[in-house]
Amino acid sequence: MPLNRRKILEYWWLAPLAGVAGFFTWFGIRSWNILVGKPAPSNTPKFTPTARVRVARVADFANLWDSQTFKLGNIPAILVRVQAAQAGGISVQGKHFIALSRNCTHLRCVTEYITNPEITSMAYKYRPEFKHPILGCACHFSAFDPELAGKSVSGPALLPLPRIQLEARGQEIFAVGLEG
Repeated sequence: MPLNRRKILEYWWLAPLAGVAGFFTWFGIRSWNILVGKPAPSNTPKFTPTARVRVARVADFANLWDSQTFKLGNIPAILVRVQAAQAGGISVQGKHFIALSRNCTHLRCVTEYITNPEITSMAYKYRPEFKHPILGCACHFSAFDPELAGKSVSGPALLPLPRIQLEARGQEIFAVGLEG
């Protein structure tokens, strides 16, 4: 039996109800992913080889959390001296380093190295345990923790920052690959 106009009008109220139910379902899933469902970086990163790029000298990193920005091709990146060895990082002369792409995994804005713990807690809603610097995206306030191998710890970005493969040759540190 075909639907007539009167029968359709009897059920018109289902359309906005379905729209509202769909929105709240999407909103709930998105909120869960942002607050709880962010994946941790892999313990065994897979790197794609790139051209070797000289990044810095080991001696340039006298203090914990010293950093150096560089470019790997057209990708903005940062090398950070961290407290402990990281998956995908290197250790040279008792110093631990990790290099990360600075392109936010949310919308590819370039992140900044935030050293002020007050800005970290106020703007990025994140308080690292040891009050160390983070990488923060000013576009939508995502925060990434270099001490957690670039994991997204706050904001809408779900994925961690891609790591950059490092290699030490004597006193020099080189970037030789990109995760992904």
